[in-house]
Amino acid sequence: MLWFLEIVAILGLVLAIALPIQDYALREFIAWQQHPSPETYTTYLEKRRQQNAGRLMFAALSAVTATLLARPLRKYRRKLR
Repeated sequence: MLWFLEIVAILGLVLAIALPIQDYALREFIAWQQHPSPETYTTYLEKRRQQNAGRLMFAALSAVTATLLARPLRKYRRKLR
C-alpha cells in the first residue's frame, strides 16, 4: 500500500510540474485583448498568479507526501534484506 501511495505522490508531482494545463485565465486574457486597459491587464495577471500558486501548492504537497512515505519504505526494505 505504501509503495502505491509513493508512486501516486511522485506521479502527482511530475504531472503538476510537467504537463501543460488549460489556461485558467483564458477569459480574462480575451477580455484584455478585446478591451486593453490597465484594469483588465491586472485582472489577467492576478488570475495567472492564482493558477501558478495552485499548481505549485499541489506540487509541494506531492513532494512532501513522497518524502514522508520514503522513510517507512526505506526502513521496511532494510528489514527484508
